[in-house]
Amino acid sequence: MLSLSVKINTSAVNIFSGNARKRLPVALTNRINRGIMSASSAVKDPRKVAYLGPEGTFSHLVALRRYPKKPGLPCATITEVFHAVRSGVAEMGIVPIENSSGGTITETVDLLIEQAGHLAITEELALDVRLALLGRAGTAFAKLRAVYSHVMPLRHHREWIREHLPNVRMVESSSTADAAKKAALSATSAALAAPSAAALYGLSILKFPVRPEAVNVTHFFVITSAVRAPSSLPGQARCKTAIVAALPQTSGSLHRFLGPFARAGVNLCRIVSRPVPGQPETYVFYLEVEGSAEEAKVKKALAGARRLSVRLEIPGSYPTRPRYRSPAP
Repeated sequence: MLSLSVKINTSAVNIFSGNARKRLPVALTNRINRGIMSASSAVKDPRKVAYLGPEGTFSHLVALRRYPKKPGLPCATITEVFHAVRSGVAEMGIVPIENSSGGTITETVDLLIEQAGHLAITEELALDVRLALLGRAGTAFAKLRAVYSHVMPLRHHREWIREHLPNVRMVESSSTADAAKKAALSATSAALAAPSAAALYGLSILKFPVRPEAVNVTHFFVITSAVRAPSSLPGQARCKTAIVAALPQTSGSLHRFLGPFARAGVNLCRIVSRPVPGQPETYVFYLEVEGSAEEAKVKKALAGARRLSVRLEIPGSYPTRPRYRSPAP
């Protein structure tokens, strides 16, 4: 698993404040660098694709599908994926942005805001996620006492677990593959993870799929350095544009900011408000709209919105690729 530390240029978060160039709050700096060693010990390889590891996560599966010939770089956290790319240890990174049952991945949103202007979104990928219950071979459900998984699968399967595994406690892990690693340590533990993780961590598939009736799709972003981002988009591709905006602290500012998009006929796909570290009751907005920033109507809407914002950054205009299907065991 990758371990690195990157000195953060605080201009990445200047969007948060009209005063600009404030130091990163200590808590934020600690969150970015916690558990990370010196970047000088990491071997830089511009071909590498960083992903939320360890091996066997859905992020790993998507990385293999999209970039089968590029070496992978498993990272312990989403934060480390971002900084592997920022530091040049990896050419690109794959990070989850949304799960259809669990919602938006706020850690990814926060990092897109923090790194606006330095990193760019180049593609949106999607995976039809089908989870397996993994455990030691022959383990009966009645003997299980703990189920490990990432927070999103635990949310998605909470009712199923309560009904079929009433005696277990649900334990959050950093990823589904990490959950499989932990479950392998105990005969009374199981994990909700990709079926392929069973072979990697010496487990058996106790049930697959766990909830066959439920559609569960996870969306991912491919991120890269802003200087590496493509200057043009594929023709005829369905595109989106991501926006980070800080607005005046006045009544109706968000309503006015969204007006140019409505008048231009630009569809809003996502809007998330996130608190500004160190500035209580102050928020920055992350938005996604349909279309490329070079399209006439989107360009017009962005120009109008920029005049109504304190700061506005565009983390990227990017194509959305067709959804991948999870392989059966």
